[in-house]
Amino acid sequence: MERDLCGRRNQNPKGEEMVKYITIDSSVIVAALREQEEKHEVCKKLLERVKDGEFVALEPYTVLVEVVAAIKRRTKSKSLAGRVKNDLESIDTIKFSDLMSSRADSAAEMAKETDVRGMDAIVVQIAKEFNAPLVSLDGEMTKRAKLVVKIVDIEDVIKL
Repeated sequence: MERDLCGRRNQNPKGEEMVKYITIDSSVIVAALREQEEKHEVCKKLLERVKDGEFVALEPYTVLVEVVAAIKRRTKSKSLAGRVKNDLESIDTIKFSDLMSSRADSAAEMAKETDVRGMDAIVVQIAKEFNAPLVSLDGEMTKRAKLVVKIVDIEDVIKL
């Protein structure tokens, strides 16, 4: 299946539209779920477009862990954190990938080369592996990750 680096919908040889692949950092998902977060509305629109099938989000399982942990810490609610976990796992257009030893090795090499943080390296590794643009609100992460993956600003991805 052919993928466009900018996340635009491609056409296959039959002229049918193909899916837009993206990797979304946990910062975007947390902002989408909490009204109090900066850029909530635009992040919420992106997550809705993923749920509607306009995008397929290719994610490492570490993103699920980070989102659930952030929701629990910020809301103090175990039940809400559990509901968020179940809801994210039930969205067909969010594809979580296991952290196999080959991915861990690749992410470690990426961290060594780009200075991204540990869990960020795993997110960047997934974006690179699947040639998917990365969307994040973490400026430090995107500054370092742009050496190895295409970064798309949240405001721009909504326009696609």
